[in-house]
Amino acid sequence: MEANEIDLESLIDTDWLDAVRVRARVRLVESVVSKDGIDASTSVDIHTPYGQMVECLSFLYAMVTVCASFDERLLGRWAEGEASRADYLWGRIEQPDSFQRLAQTYLSDIRKGEDGNWEVPMIDFIEICPKISGSYWRLPNRPVHNGWVTLSPASSENSQERLSRLLKERIRVQLIEECRARMELMDEAFAGRMAEEVGRIVGLLQHQATTEVSFTSADEGDWPPCMREITTQLAQSVNINHVGRVFLASMSRVIGLSVDEAQAFFVNAPDYSADTTRYQLTHVYEHEYTPAGCPKLQINACCPITRGDAKSDLCNREWMNHPLKYLRARQRAKHREEQASPPKEESQTPQ
Repeated sequence: MEANEIDLESLIDTDWLDAVRVRARVRLVESVVSKDGIDASTSVDIHTPYGQMVECLSFLYAMVTVCASFDERLLGRWAEGEASRADYLWGRIEQPDSFQRLAQTYLSDIRKGEDGNWEVPMIDFIEICPKISGSYWRLPNRPVHNGWVTLSPASSENSQERLSRLLKERIRVQLIEECRARMELMDEAFAGRMAEEVGRIVGLLQHQATTEVSFTSADEGDWPPCMREITTQLAQSVNINHVGRVFLASMSRVIGLSVDEAQAFFVNAPDYSADTTRYQLTHVYEHEYTPAGCPKLQINACCPITRGDAKSDLCNREWMNHPLKYLRARQRAKHREEQASPPKEESQTPQ
């Protein structure tokens, strides 16, 4: 920036930096729309000084846009997208020395063990792992030697990819903290200059959330059979598998139930723990999990309906492949019924 005499003012409206702003918009859109983060590919050659400048400054411009929005939802989506992109790219670095230098910027230390797997100080692991779901990330399940935690391969990922996943969480938290600090320092005049840019991305965010918001008025009669079946079995102390539990948690989020209301579904589970359930539900809500579709629920024995079952004609429709489609269809049918029903006449009180 110094070499090219670039400051925040010029970053906003200088013509020759338009490529930077375009790339920043792409990053922001991908972070809002995609659950998998920002695409690792880019239209510029990052092996050239110009390409490196565009890529780096687009990150800065995107961050400034997020800060100027003062929108916590956008901040969360953007930080998750950028952290996911780092997770993907860092896991594929082929030079161990380069990877180690990068990792050391986010950890107190890092080393390779005798078995060739990466190891991190236990204090770093303990600080980061609570925000990551899965038994792998629980300290009792990891080899520990003299205060070093071994990140052994798992889930079809090698040790470097596992460490990249750990670093992703540290990056995400750091981005959120940095942005919140910038928000406090941003004045109204500068935020006003970013209003048009902010309006575009916040509008997209609101549009993306419209489908979910429309479900918040759903009552129990609108629930798909899979959701009703899982809640019934939990109430009867039946042990529901992992897929079913995550599905119920994500459906609860989509239809607008609070974490407390969602937690109430699990209190009769045979392995119920208030703290563990609360932690897992919070993770699902914060990361905005999308409910699983019908094929996955069927494979994992979470769908109570068989083809041709007269109990649910709606589930037997050819196009029905997701519980959210069921929910929307039920609400649309209810709306049509309400529109077709003649208005009730008000009773007249004799004078």
